[in-house]
Amino acid sequence: MAKKTPDNNSVPGASEDKMRGRMRGELDKPVVLEENAPQADQSADKKVKKTAKSAKSDKPNIFKRMWKGLKGVISELKKVTWPKGKDVVKSTAVVLVVVIAFFVVLFGIDYVLSGLSHLVVDGSWTSIVG
Repeated sequence: MAKKTPDNNSVPGASEDKMRGRMRGELDKPVVLEENAPQADQSADKKVKKTAKSAKSDKPNIFKRMWKGLKGVISELKKVTWPKGKDVVKSTAVVLVVVIAFFVVLFGIDYVLSGLSHLVVDGSWTSIVG
């Protein structure tokens, strides 16, 4: 028999009967915000806003950030294992052979379907030459 683990989303101390008809995480009493907040909280908010603005200005300028990014790219490119010249030539040859093979196959399919459509419509096979 599997161990019974507590549900992480359940509210401690709340029975299933109390939780019926409500969504998980819904509180028993609604939170009421006071309309007359003390002035000390407002001054604290202003201080937080000022520190947020100063943190924004501490960011280095765009050129320093771009240079740092380029240095990171260069360092990563130095770590790359580059293929040898023979490997590049072999891979290029394989790609060219596959492209030419697909060209021939697709040209053949196009020629046959075009000829069949002209045969049905005009009653004669269309040739490439004229």
